[in-house]
This record gives sequence, structure tokens and C-alpha cells, in this order.
Amino acid sequence: MFSTRSYILHLIDQGILDPQHAEAAMQAAGVFPKRRDWHRFIERLLLGLGVLSMALGVVFFVAFNWDALGKFGKFALVEGALIASLLPLLRYDLNSRVGQFSLTGAAILVGALLALFGQTYQTGADTWQLFATWGVLILPWGVLGRFEPLWILWVGIVNVAIVLYFTLFHFFFFVEARGAALAMVLFNALVLIIWEYHRRATSGTLRIGVRIVATLTGTAATGLALDAIIADAHYRYEMWGMVWVAWIILHCWIYRQYIRDLFLLAIGCLSVIVTGVAFLGRMLIDMRLYYGGGGYLMLALVLIVAGSGTAAWLRNTARSWEEGDD
Repeated sequence: MFSTRSYILHLIDQGILDPQHAEAAMQAAGVFPKRRDWHRFIERLLLGLGVLSMALGVVFFVAFNWDALGKFGKFALVEGALIASLLPLLRYDLNSRVGQFSLTGAAILVGALLALFGQTYQTGADTWQLFATWGVLILPWGVLGRFEPLWILWVGIVNVAIVLYFTLFHFFFFVEARGAALAMVLFNALVLIIWEYHRRATSGTLRIGVRIVATLTGTAATGLALDAIIADAHYRYEMWGMVWVAWIILHCWIYRQYIRDLFLLAIGCLSVIVTGVAFLGRMLIDMRLYYGGGGYLMLALVLIVAGSGTAAWLRNTARSWEEGDD
């Protein structure tokens, strides 16, 4: 599976299509955006920026005028903005762009309202509870709206709640960073599976949200591997490194053989390079071979070779996809 543009270029390379007709073929295939496409893009961009500016403007206005506004003035302003952001739903359908952006703006203001309530009445709740409550409240809106930016917002909120939770609570060998990283791997991997399945079931084409979630999963898994490498010699946690090994094998296998996403393959390669260089650096430190700059030179050479090899492998992979080889 590859883009229409890549297919046309492939036809030119094979001598099937005359290069002089390449531009006409791309225009006929819809590769180049037309005027209505630009109009639709600018319309959605301005709508999204307007909703985001309105929501964040309310938050910053209340924060800047905290002492000047009374208690009821603050709540009236935030709640009024929240109701105003939902008013377009009286006219537009939830699946329309206006309705989806309205839900997204309202979801942001729900968090502002929760923060205002906690700050005003000093409920004593931890910060992670605010984000967890925020995520629970806007989850039905994400299901109803089926809007990718809203889902990205929800995933980000839940990840922040996870990190904040593990800064307060430790369970046995789950220290702050390790517990948060493991929880993020499991949560984001589950979201990624559901998102990929839904995208394939609905024949979706946008992959921005999927790539963000996959990158979050890889970042957390790489953090576990680095923790296993850099941890003190008396407290080696090889099992955390095995979590990364399992992730990288599944990640590269799925996105190489089945879904075919070059960006996510590059993310996996970057994780391998970072983890490999960290492991080699730890070995040099343990063997006392880093003195005199020789160890740093070796790490630099390994990094150059790994980067060049990764670029060549990614190019060959993309070429094999275009030629239809597995």
C-alpha cells in the first residue's frame, strides 16, 4: 500500500508513463490540492484556531484577573464560555466539523472549570485526581464526537494523570519513573490497538493520532529500557528491558509487514539507536574504557554507522513496498 504520488513515480521509473505527462497524471489523480481543498483546509484551520483561542483565552483571562474577579464572576465566566461552546450543537450535528470543534473547546473548558473549583474551594484533592476526573468526564464526548484532536487531548490528559499519580504513590518495586513508564506503555498500547482497529474498520486515512499514541508508547518503553541500563549495578531490572524488547519486536513487525507506516518504523529505529548507544556507554563505563575520549569517539562512530544503516534500511523498505514485495 502506497500513495498515488508514489505509484505515479513508480510508473515513470518503469517507463510506463512519460515524465512529460507526470504533472497531468497527478492533477487527474487528485495529488495536487485544488482550490476547494485549500478553502476547506483554511476554513477548518481557522475554526480550530478560533475555538482553541477562545478556550485558552478564558483560562488566561481568569488567571490574570484572579484577584479582580470575584468568586461568582470567575465561575460565571468559565461556565458561560462552556455553555457558549456547546450552543452550536443545537444547530450542527455532532459529526460535523463545527460540532466536533465545539465539543473539543468544551472539553478544554471542563478542565478549566475543575481547576477553578479545586482552587477556589481547596478541596484537598491531588492534581492527578483533577486530570483523571477531567478524562472521565470528557470520555463520552470523545465517543460521541469521534474527532481525532479530541481523542488526542483525552490521551494526553490520561497520560498526565498517570505520571502525576506515580509521583505520589509507590508500590513495592514500582518507583516513580518506572511505574509511570510501565503504566503509560500498557495504556497507550491498548489505545493504539483500539485506534488502529477502528481506523481499519472505518477505512480511515488520517494517521496523526495513531502516530502520536504510538510515539508515546515507544517513548515510555524506551524509558524502561534506559532505566534497566542506567540503574545501579546492585539493582538491575532486566524485566524492564524485556518490556522494551517485546515492544520493539511487535512494533517493527506490525508496521513493517501489516500496516506499513514508515514514520513509525523510523520511531522504532530511533528507539533502538538510543537504547543501543546507552547500553554501549554503560559497558564502557563498567569496563573503565571511557577515559581519554576514546569511549566517546567510539560512541560517536557507532551513532554515525547506526544512523546511516537505519536510513538505508528505511529507503529499502519503502522501495520494497512500492514494488509490492513483502
